[in-house]
Parts: sequence; C-alpha cells; structure tokens
Amino acid sequence: MSDAKPVSTPIDKRIKMVNAMSPTSQEEIEEMREIPYQNAVDSLMYASIGTRPDITHALSRASQFAINPGRQHWIAVKRILRYLKGTKSLKLMFSKSKFTTLEVFCDADWESDEDDYRSYTGYLFISAGAAVSWFSRKQPTFVLSTTEAETAKEALWI
Repeated sequence: MSDAKPVSTPIDKRIKMVNAMSPTSQEEIEEMREIPYQNAVDSLMYASIGTRPDITHALSRASQFAINPGRQHWIAVKRILRYLKGTKSLKLMFSKSKFTTLEVFCDADWESDEDDYRSYTGYLFISAGAAVSWFSRKQPTFVLSTTEAETAKEALWI
C-alpha cells in the first residue's frame, strides 16, 4: 500500500458491502485465504480505538465480513488504508480555550444493511476541541431508535 493513491474519504458510499460479495466457489475462497484481511482489520481497529474516530464507521462495516471476506470487501479495507495514508497529518489536539465545552454528535441510519435491514448508530464526544469518545456499530436488534439512549448513557459517564 506504500504506493497507493490517497483518497479523501474512508468509505465509498456507492459500494454496498453485502454477504453476496463473499466468495462462494472453492477457487474464490482459496484466493481470499492468501489476503491478510483479518490482520488489516485488526490493525485498523487498533488505530480506530486509539486515535482515529474518522475511520470507525467504515471499519465497522468492513469488520462484519472478517470470517468470509470477498474481493470487494478487501477493496473497501484498502480504501481505509488509502484514506489513512492521505490523512497522516490529522491528530487529536486539545485546546485550553475550549476546555469547558463538551460537544456531542450522534446519528443513526434506518435499515441500511441490505443483508439484515438493521440500522447503524454512532456518536462522537468532543471535549477541549478533540474527540474523547466515539463508536459506530450495527444495532443488535430491530429498533426504532436507541441513539439517544446510548448517547445519554455515554454523556453521563463522561
């Protein structure tokens, strides 16, 4: 990936990652065994948890296919790597002047996963001008909305 062309976003909204992209033939399965998909996802997870909230949602989507990734899933993971390459200079910086403010952003989509029609929820807490808590995940069950509940629980903890 050292010669890869950087991209401006970690996910391409035009490409839907679905189970149908997973390999079905023995030949495709063997081909994907040679690709370090799980290692890449694990490494990206480390970065996402520690310092890169900007890749959390894209990684959440890609990690669902770690057991049986297809070629399109691998392209999606490589896109995250290309995004990181182009944004190496981004960093979390705390500001003394903004120390007392806490900003909260949360969002959920509605049945965006085409395989099981579950929704994604995510939030971002910013304190002193830098991200201090974030997450993105697929809802475990069908729900109307738990974004507010999850965000409120995290806000009380912070």
